Amino acid sequence: MDAKRLAIVVGASSGIGAETARILAGQYEVLLVARRADRLRALADEIGGEFVAADVTSAEDMRRLGEIVRERGRGPGLVVYSAGVMRPSPVHRTGVEDWDHVLSVNLRGAFLLARELIPVLEPGSRIVLVSSVAADKGQPNLSAYAASKAGLERFAESLAAELEPKGVAVHVVAPGPTATPLLDLPGTSPFQLEAVRVAEVVDWLSRLPTDVVIKKITLRAPVKGPFAREGHDR
Repeated sequence: MDAKRLAIVVGASSGIGAETARILAGQYEVLLVARRADRLRALADEIGGEFVAADVTSAEDMRRLGEIVRERGRGPGLVVYSAGVMRPSPVHRTGVEDWDHVLSVNLRGAFLLARELIPVLEPGSRIVLVSSVAADKGQPNLSAYAASKAGLERFAESLAAELEPKGVAVHVVAPGPTATPLLDLPGTSPFQLEAVRVAEVVDWLSRLPTDVVIKKITLRAPVKGPFAREGHDR
């Protein structure tokens, strides 16, 4: 039996990233990446994976991650970038540090990761970037977040144009409000997706034939009908 291929899940310490890692563990060797070593260790023990504690905004940390992957002698079959932060604030009250931090985690980190891993990606590999419906339309108090996610999607388009001719697929998954610690804030939508639903879409993408190209999938929680679900206290 062939050895499992490697899946790298960035932003795996909670939320969508953690649920994605749990689902992928059935078919991949999973390498978890995030800043919180304690949370990564607990999840790695749970799913039988490995972890690297790293700051996605640090070029040095992403270079170290690239070296760890290269030492394996084979590139990952799947890379999932799910790292994200949100610091809601009106534009005139948004600190420069907050703006830079949101753009760094949500966009710069994806660039740093891709730059390090592209040289080891093989034909048939996939990159999945987790965006947001906020990329489609600016919203009050979310200027930095919306800008970062819109930038992430344009980055994905450029990345796809470079990598698809080499047999590497690039996908964007853009969920609406999702029940994660990121949205544990007053005033958020009462109708939220479960993080595991987003993870299931990533898993589905990972199983597609290599000649199938899907640029973007948008997910929204139903607000009516049997599957409607109101946000819960967390």
